[in-house]
Amino acid sequence: MIKVKYITVSRLFRFSAAHRLFREGLSAEENEKAFGKCSKVHGHDYVMKVTVKASGEGADADMVVNVSTLGEVVEKEVIAFVDHRNLNTDVPFLSGVLPTMENIARKIAEKLEEPLQRIGAELYELTLAESEKNSVTLHFV
Repeated sequence: MIKVKYITVSRLFRFSAAHRLFREGLSAEENEKAFGKCSKVHGHDYVMKVTVKASGEGADADMVVNVSTLGEVVEKEVIAFVDHRNLNTDVPFLSGVLPTMENIARKIAEKLEEPLQRIGAELYELTLAESEKNSVTLHFV
């Protein structure tokens, strides 16, 4: 019988949100130079892929995690806060954070870590795409 090191399970989520890339203390011109057209409020239809894993005995389980339960956790902990919101002003867990793809993904991962552990899942990878061309992937140890 083949020995499985670990198994991953993924689920896709979608949300729409507005944001603006700018730094307090910089002039409008300096922000535009740093962030281009993204220095103005604009929106994205984000696609997020959350991948969890099981290792050891969990790798031999019939089901790593119930994907419906995974969906409920992500919807409750993240999507409910970000969908159709301004990421600069309306999302408490992003307060004071420059809402780049990288920073949004990091903060989402932090928000998910403990709730995922409660359902027996370990965050393995999180990909956040703001467009067909632009995405970021965080890989966890």
